[in-house]
Amino acid sequence: MFIVHVFVDVKPEFVDSFKAASIANAENSIKEPGIARFDVVQDMTDPTQFVLVEVYRTEADPARHKETQHYLTWRDTVEPMMNSPRHARKFSNITPDDTGWDSMALGNK
Repeated sequence: MFIVHVFVDVKPEFVDSFKAASIANAENSIKEPGIARFDVVQDMTDPTQFVLVEVYRTEADPARHKETQHYLTWRDTVEPMMNSPRHARKFSNITPDDTGWDSMALGNK
């Protein structure tokens, strides 16, 4: 798996709007065949801080994701909501193995 954590610092007045846009993006993203999971998480101590946890099946899948209409809409919608440009870190899984990341296998729909 190819795992990307995207860190986003949101302006306080846009927290709810950012969440709504990110949920819509995540719900559409998980329908892509190259995405095993797409989670949106919010910092419990600072609600303006978010991490998108994107789990792709291959290293080529993020590029395909960035060509989708839902991603392009999300990108353009949230850009003015951010305090600074988002940044990402890339990871590979140790555990669970590749089959353990699938959203459907975890009971999510």
